[in-house]
Amino acid sequence: MKKLLPLLLLAAATASCTRRPVISGRIEGLTNDTLIVVSCKIADMPDLSDDLDSRIRYDTILARQGRLTFDIPVEVPTQFIISPAQLLETFHGRRYFTRTSDIRLFLDKGEHVVLKGRIDSSVFNCTIEGTRLNRELSRNKQQDLPLSVEMDRLQNSMEGKPRAEQERIFREFEQIAERQRLRRTEYAMANPNSPVAAYYLTYAPFDSLEHYYAKLGEKARNSIFKPLIDHQRLRADKYCKVQAAKAGTAPGMPAPEFVLRDADGKEFALSSLRGRYVVLDFWGSWCGWCIKGIPKMKRYYDRYKSKLEIVGIDCNDTPERWLAAVEEHRLPWINVYDPKDVPAAEDISVEYAVSGYPTKVIIGPDGLIIGKYAGEGPDFYEALHKTIK
Repeated sequence: MKKLLPLLLLAAATASCTRRPVISGRIEGLTNDTLIVVSCKIADMPDLSDDLDSRIRYDTILARQGRLTFDIPVEVPTQFIISPAQLLETFHGRRYFTRTSDIRLFLDKGEHVVLKGRIDSSVFNCTIEGTRLNRELSRNKQQDLPLSVEMDRLQNSMEGKPRAEQERIFREFEQIAERQRLRRTEYAMANPNSPVAAYYLTYAPFDSLEHYYAKLGEKARNSIFKPLIDHQRLRADKYCKVQAAKAGTAPGMPAPEFVLRDADGKEFALSSLRGRYVVLDFWGSWCGWCIKGIPKMKRYYDRYKSKLEIVGIDCNDTPERWLAAVEEHRLPWINVYDPKDVPAAEDISVEYAVSGYPTKVIIGPDGLIIGKYAGEGPDFYEALHKTIK
């Protein structure tokens, strides 16, 4: 819900004396003259690993007397996020954006924009001139602000409440988020050739993305947001195939056969373990809960390994990160790699209808699925113990 923002204060940008800065403007109501600027090439955004990815640039600039200038070379379409430091929230020593603390803009080579903003309490209210795209985005964000303020209020009100009350608040939060999503979708459908339409559709639900994409004009499809929407279409295709695969991975169904390469580069076939109990552990080096569960998995593996084999299937990773994690955590079972960014039809995690990580699948000696368990909870271990004891 909140985007983690490690404040890496790299450099104070100064106005260029020889050319017009890419971003300039004025902000009223600053009590702290520090602004945070986060930038990233749009083409790099789909596969960023986290907020510390080296392709993300963090800068600070000083808006003396509310006036700001920022200038870096822009050679390709790039996203910029600008936030007054005074609006960032702190949690456990880290700094976070809220839904109302920043303005996002997008620039291509040769483009310049001028910001006119003010701070109203905890809200950064800002309009942008200079390009049609950013003018549209900033005006639409202003229309969204009342909904964003309410979502932030509801989110903050959950802290310290009983579970039932938190669930009630979250349902209310989701209703407002849906109103905001529908407003943006309506705008996109009313302006199908606008690049803003393509940007808004990157937030569309996976099960309806293709329906809306078919209504986009070519100008929007091939706008600077093409890398983002193409990536979302791949994710949506995978999601729809996962939903379709769920019936085929229910208890009692034959476990789909697969062949993947292990940590030594050799081919491993699931069928080679027929006659033994098998646990397929879909995980990733990036998945905190997956890593947290490794010590308990090792204990159960030691207890039952005479009858059981575990196959760790690494997903959404690079081969290098996968192999490094296998070595770092000293995983004693079979480890294989499900290649990243393969077509959904070739993705083993799709065939097993994996929608979250970790996911564990228990398979009997006869090759039939006994159960599938999402998340790191006691239900999997209880089922494993009852199955093999």
